[in-house]
Amino acid sequence: MAEIYVVRHGQAAFGTDNYDRLTDVGWEQARLLGEYFRSIGLEFDATFNGTMRRHRETLAGVRDVLPATPSATELPGLNEYDFHALLDLYVPQQGLEVDRSDPRAFYRCLRDVLIAWNRDEIDGVSETWAQFEGRVIDTMEAISQPSGKVLVVTSGGASSAILRRVLGVDVATMVELNLQARNTGISRYFAKKQRFKLNSFNGVPHLEKPQDRHLITYT
Repeated sequence: MAEIYVVRHGQAAFGTDNYDRLTDVGWEQARLLGEYFRSIGLEFDATFNGTMRRHRETLAGVRDVLPATPSATELPGLNEYDFHALLDLYVPQQGLEVDRSDPRAFYRCLRDVLIAWNRDEIDGVSETWAQFEGRVIDTMEAISQPSGKVLVVTSGGASSAILRRVLGVDVATMVELNLQARNTGISRYFAKKQRFKLNSFNGVPHLEKPQDRHLITYT
């Protein structure tokens, strides 16, 4: 049986010219995550992440504190959907204007974008919703084959796609869960013969001390 810890990346640089990198807060979240794993004596037999910079940097922050963590196998199936490209298509097709520097406005629009994407209502996408979900689930099923403790560093959308598959929730619920994903949030699964059982979702025990709660973020 595999025990799989699915971790969303640390805080990325929202509102800058390169979202795909960690902020100083994101690096601190990752290091605190490594300290938490060390404090409970958790050692991983295998590590996987997507090919995005924010995934690599999150794992690097963990390994700064927990150097025995195995080097990761990079799997593009764990990458996030391209939400910037989806917005670029959806917004003009709907005749909208969105202030992308305003997190509230951005995520309010993103919720509508994801629902439209699922319904195949956005023209010109490079990846359909079905293709996104399919490659995430195929990747997770492959990861679950060996036994042992496994660390997976990915993004909020991919993590929510896994949860949707396991719990059978509808797309609207998945989108809401996606938008509530906390940076370095941990979801724990047990997997055997490609069957997954959820143990916990989106936890941040490493950020729950009073002095660290200001580090709980969603971007």
